[in-house]
Amino acid sequence: MARTFLTIFGFLGALAISAAQSVPAPPSPITVTPGNQEVWVAWGASAGAASYNVYVTSTGTYTKIASNVTTLAYIQTGLTNGVDYSYYVTAVNSAGESLPSLQIDSTPNPPNTYLPVFSPAGVTNAASFTQGATPGSIVTIFGTHLSTNLIGLQTATEVPLPTTIYHVSVMIGNVLAPLFAVDKDNNTGSEQINLQIPWQFAGQSSVPVTINNGATISATVTVPLNAVQPGIFLLDSGKDGFLHGDNSVVNAARPAQPGEELVAYLTGMGAVTSPPASGSPGPGTTNSTPVVTVAGTQAEVKFSGLSAQFVGLYQVNFVVPSTTAAGTQTVTISVNGVTSNAANLPVQ
Repeated sequence: MARTFLTIFGFLGALAISAAQSVPAPPSPITVTPGNQEVWVAWGASAGAASYNVYVTSTGTYTKIASNVTTLAYIQTGLTNGVDYSYYVTAVNSAGESLPSLQIDSTPNPPNTYLPVFSPAGVTNAASFTQGATPGSIVTIFGTHLSTNLIGLQTATEVPLPTTIYHVSVMIGNVLAPLFAVDKDNNTGSEQINLQIPWQFAGQSSVPVTINNGATISATVTVPLNAVQPGIFLLDSGKDGFLHGDNSVVNAARPAQPGEELVAYLTGMGAVTSPPASGSPGPGTTNSTPVVTVAGTQAEVKFSGLSAQFVGLYQVNFVVPSTTAAGTQTVTISVNGVTSNAANLPVQ
């Protein structure tokens, strides 16, 4: 019996080793989106691939322009408008490089009416809408032509978050950003993209951002990064920002009590212990303990860290100081000297 077990175990082990050493299949599908002197190349994941190589030609002889790419897209810049470029992508692992993907052509063109346009000022904390972005946090990008032919709101329906919604993708550095939603208000014309800044950019002072709306791609915009930029999510029209222990909103109808423990949800709180993968929820306490101020008095903080159920969302539990007077009080939360937007706290 033991011999049979060892034989089967050895056979399965040989299969595992064989699979690990197999050259991956070519990436599929492959798509291209032209822009002004640039082309965005994207491809589907190849099982077992550790990275990807990108090749291009405009003369008939292909040249490798990118290697060890670990995301599923690449932007080539500095191209000549009106010239036809042909691309293919290969998948790579320890066993070698795959055969080429299907070849696909693209011709970069001057800007057109569908060009996505945004600025660093339009990249904001998704809770406070203050200009700025923090690795791991949720941001909202405001601009024009961020999508093509979109009516209303399109949201992510899965976790880990997708990197494309309604043909829209955002490249941050060399990483496709996890997307929450793409929205166009067809009454006002206002457009926005909600996304997470990947954790990988912690410690960097800025990062290049490019938007693909499915028809063309934007110019690359350099966006400053902040180590922390706390923003409190306001939960109702009264600008109330806190929850009771039963997850109901603290408001005039159900005010807080002095000594009660409340919950605030924020983004932009900065680094955490053991951050989850970008686009995925996960636990993790903040490296810095925030200062919660209620009507000018510092409150006791019971917990500060990521909400384990949501991507890029932080949770701070604090106790309303026993000396807090009745009425609507102002609360702010600071991290390393950077203060959040103000939120209202009705107190009985």
